[in-house]
Amino acid sequence: MKIEKVHIKNIKGIKDLELSFKKNNEILDVIVLAGVNGSGKTTILESIKDFFNNININYDEPEKSNVNLDIFFEEFEKEKYRPFFNLNNQKQARIFFSILLGYTHYTIEDKALESIKKYNNSLKIIYVPAENKFEEIQTYSTTLSREYKFINIINSNVIRDIPSYIATRRNHLATIEEDLTMKEITNKVVNEINSIFDILELDVKLKGFSKDEKTMPIFENSAGEEFDINDLSSGEKQLFLRTLSIKMLEPKNSIILIDEPELSLHPKWQQRIIEVYKKIGENNQIIIATHSPHILGSVSNENIFILYRDEKGKIEAKTGDELYSSYGQPVDRVLKDIMGLESVRTPKIEKELEELRKLVDEDKYDTKEFKEKYSNLLEILGNTDEDLFLIDMDVKIKQKVNSNVESK
Repeated sequence: MKIEKVHIKNIKGIKDLELSFKKNNEILDVIVLAGVNGSGKTTILESIKDFFNNININYDEPEKSNVNLDIFFEEFEKEKYRPFFNLNNQKQARIFFSILLGYTHYTIEDKALESIKKYNNSLKIIYVPAENKFEEIQTYSTTLSREYKFINIINSNVIRDIPSYIATRRNHLATIEEDLTMKEITNKVVNEINSIFDILELDVKLKGFSKDEKTMPIFENSAGEEFDINDLSSGEKQLFLRTLSIKMLEPKNSIILIDEPELSLHPKWQQRIIEVYKKIGENNQIIIATHSPHILGSVSNENIFILYRDEKGKIEAKTGDELYSSYGQPVDRVLKDIMGLESVRTPKIEKELEELRKLVDEDKYDTKEFKEKYSNLLEILGNTDEDLFLIDMDVKIKQKVNSNVESK
């Protein structure tokens, strides 16, 4: 299941916005929403979640809905739910998603209801909000049992179950891998989890479990120091707990909505975080809202939607050929060409550099004002600064041109 198109009307400042996630006859697996604060990134994520939760929609008169989605189902999904298709019909879609949410008061054929219930654990909506409180984790049950939920919000309750999930995963493997020792089972679980993060080249890795009754996950750094999950740094907690919370839900053919995945992450991790999320589960569609130029630089411009307000205050979006290619570009290029930042420098420094350039243009490079401004910036930026070097070159060119004019 994937979203092909989203249409939002009159929700939190979005008057009328339509985004198509289909490019070259293929539906995008990764969508990155970017833009200034207040441009609607989080609103889009929440509107998608609310659609599946039967909020802000009118199935009988779709044109009156605040949110409409075009949902694409794979052929194998249609085969599973064949007693219930055509799901393009709005009323059938309402019943279908309501049953996935656990509402079974609709009157439908027993065969259809049986089909949906049989396969309902293969579809999920997972929403990871930006703000999460990473309180101390003390849960350590080895028999975690999670009931299927169609809508899943990553919150402190889900996060607290992570140690239990890891311990339960180890016990599950022990029952089906009877020929392996418990140490081999533990190593298998550890390698399974660490492999998700291989691309990040982390200094911290899951090592095993505490040997007391808590069976808490134990991590180890390159210096050989051991600590439990509560002793991770803020960035490491964000990374491990968010990621493992999604993995715990075992998403497959699902939609994953993530708000600001860059929070507390080192830029090196931000550059690769999308690849980490893509390694979780199978055939999922990932929709991310971000401010990070590092994340934008890790995907193609066809995956990026830059939200902005036009001269009338209406939120619009640029994507694909309307944007410069961001993939593989340095951060300053992404900030300027994709995110519309006028300068990557602090505004005060940029203003002072511009004043220097103006003095050169006016042939005032020998004045006291120029020399004082130049000296101050040289002390701040150093003699290897690119802009100061270019100003030096402009001065030399000006001097040469003026000298030739005077000699004539």
